Amino acid sequence: MPDSDRGKLANMDAPRYPPPAVMMQSFADAVYRVHGDGEVIALRIGQPNPAMAALMARHGVSHGGLVTGENPFGQQKPDAENAAANEALRAAIDGLGLVRVASDGGSEDGAWNEPGFLVLGGGDDTLDRLSRQFRQAAWVRITADGTAHLAGCHYPLASSGEVPCWPADVVPGPRD
Repeated sequence: MPDSDRGKLANMDAPRYPPPAVMMQSFADAVYRVHGDGEVIALRIGQPNPAMAALMARHGVSHGGLVTGENPFGQQKPDAENAAANEALRAAIDGLGLVRVASDGGSEDGAWNEPGFLVLGGGDDTLDRLSRQFRQAAWVRITADGTAHLAGCHYPLASSGEVPCWPADVVPGPRD
């Protein structure tokens, strides 16, 4: 948590909201690539991928997730800020003792692309916590058969006074 946010946790009971539907659709339409073991594995949400399943099996895990530190809350940030966030994410993953593999995700035409990491093992709670620590709108859960599943992060509204929260200019999806 950034130092500027310490002491601002105001209402821990504030309702949580998922990312906006249009944002989640962009993430669902994206192609995700894992760059490991001398190969590039392309993943699509909802589609099993034997190469991804094999990579996880080689590392002795049955699940993983794709996370990034870039563009928090789906809002474009300068390259230097994104690079620093991904470097901090790398350190956080290493600090947990988890295996990471370079990855990226974005549009098919390459107009939007965000580098990040495949994190092997660690469990959904750990991956969700990492994603929320870096203020991400979502992350990608990967199951034993190599299927990618979109996992939205839930945050309170800006008006809650809680940190982190959705930025005031982001209208999140309806409450679950």
